[in-house]
Amino acid sequence: MDLDLTPDQAGLLDALGKLSAPFATQPAGAAQDFLVSTELDDRLTVSGFRDVANVDGMGVLDAVLLTEVVAALPYVTEFAASAIVAPKLGIQAGRPTVLIRQPLDAPVRFLTGAGTALIEDGNDVRIMDLTGQEVEALSAPFGYPLGRLRSAALGGDRIAGAAPALRQWWHIALAVEIGAVARAAVELTVQYVKDRRQFGRTIGSYQAVQHRLSECSVAVEAIRQLTRRAAATEDLEDALIAASYAKEACARIIYDTQQFHGAIGVTYEYPLHLWTYRLRLLQGELGSFADTASALAEVRWG
Repeated sequence: MDLDLTPDQAGLLDALGKLSAPFATQPAGAAQDFLVSTELDDRLTVSGFRDVANVDGMGVLDAVLLTEVVAALPYVTEFAASAIVAPKLGIQAGRPTVLIRQPLDAPVRFLTGAGTALIEDGNDVRIMDLTGQEVEALSAPFGYPLGRLRSAALGGDRIAGAAPALRQWWHIALAVEIGAVARAAVELTVQYVKDRRQFGRTIGSYQAVQHRLSECSVAVEAIRQLTRRAAATEDLEDALIAASYAKEACARIIYDTQQFHGAIGVTYEYPLHLWTYRLRLLQGELGSFADTASALAEVRWG
């Protein structure tokens, strides 16, 4: 597998980097569970970045590369579902695109009462227009806007037999997001230990700190490469490998990045929570690590 980016991919990432640069830092004095920006959301839509998987000469791997950038920003915006999952199901979905499993009243990221819901319904997928649906906004410190669908009826068009594809690409999208968020948390921690002094020296100068953050960095890079491989091969086993590894790595990365920040890492005035709290939610989406590993074992060994 060629790990080098093509010139088109490098140019695409450069363009997205310039577009997202104003949103790459936390605003001074912000003390919130999560940050949102309608300007960022509009820019991503107008620029066409969300539709890159449907552009001639590009594909879902390019969408994965863009998601790595968007998901690492301190501002959250729905991107992975509309850029990765919906195109692989052949769906032109309204935004935000949200992914829902049974039960229907479970908390869902980016569920706002607008956009499109892709709902796993047995072996099928329902495509539900959320306009006019009753949605309850939830308050939770997990780094994303959350909502609960209160409407009892399961409406919308049905795509027969599409649930396995939905789950496969959802696992890939989830692994991309975990890897991006984890990378942002590790990079912030590395900078912090370079600056923070204790006992007359920076805490990053201690070998034990260096070793543990090096292991976190290796895990982050492994998630990225496994996810890119899964997008390139479009293989279910590769998708589950990426997702299970990402979920397992979450616990280590959350623990180390929080511990090396000390008490400031759990304050809202400091931005670490914008990523570690997201990781807590992402870690449990589509089931636990054990659930994902069991699905992988079933595919590999039957």
